[in-house]
Amino acid sequence: MFSAASTRAMAAAAVMLWMCAGSAFAQQIEVLWLGHSAFRITSTTGKVIVIDPYFTKNPRTPAKYKDLNAIGKADLILVSHGHGDHIGDLEELARTTGATVVANWELANSLIALGVLDGSKTIGMNKGGTVTPLGPAIKVHMVPAEHSSSLDTRIVKPDLAGPRYIDAGVAVGYVIEFENGFKIYDTGDTDVFSDMALIGRFFKPDLALVCIGGHFTMGPERAAFALREYIRPKIVIPQHYGTYPVINHTPAELKAALGDSKIRMIEMKPGEPMRF
Repeated sequence: MFSAASTRAMAAAAVMLWMCAGSAFAQQIEVLWLGHSAFRITSTTGKVIVIDPYFTKNPRTPAKYKDLNAIGKADLILVSHGHGDHIGDLEELARTTGATVVANWELANSLIALGVLDGSKTIGMNKGGTVTPLGPAIKVHMVPAEHSSSLDTRIVKPDLAGPRYIDAGVAVGYVIEFENGFKIYDTGDTDVFSDMALIGRFFKPDLALVCIGGHFTMGPERAAFALREYIRPKIVIPQHYGTYPVINHTPAELKAALGDSKIRMIEMKPGEPMRF
């Protein structure tokens, strides 16, 4: 039998263990993939970053999240380029959440001119720049990507007269540095390019969100080369695959292409969050 004193001591220890576990859990980054290139990332202090919001017409977004209310709050939206499968729900999400939007300079200004975005809540920047719209503890770096970018005006303004495609600047990726030092590199849509080595060297990302679908971006073999030789993250999550028949490569192909690399590949399921 345990004495009353020892029982109280064990209870206190259990509470302390629970508090420590809760504290450690609170220090984690939550990553929620919503299909294609759309992610919702929650920082250790509860700041929510959405990348490339494309939900309502995204075949891989779970039904629950086709209702934008299910996304919840958003403090910051990062846009990699102007194609419709990356900005499909940008206007509504920015309007309903009041989130600040970051995009390349030309795309940001085109969207402001079209009335899609509020200029007071939009940051236009360029490759090499760093912004801290969520406070100094979270740094957002815009980095290069090797891809095209255009803005189909019929997506954002169906009744707009004039040119269908307008300037959307260049495609980019992002590196996000969080409060606890964890770093995520989102490649955006891209082929492999040698300056990925500089991104790896400068930022040393812990997690890379890497396109693998092929046709419009690099496929698994080139992605694996980029990961092994240039980026060298600890963990990789594949994205931008399986949404449409033409981007038909798979995470299994990426894993095979990585071979005996120490990089850990995680195949996420849309709508199921993971914590790091």
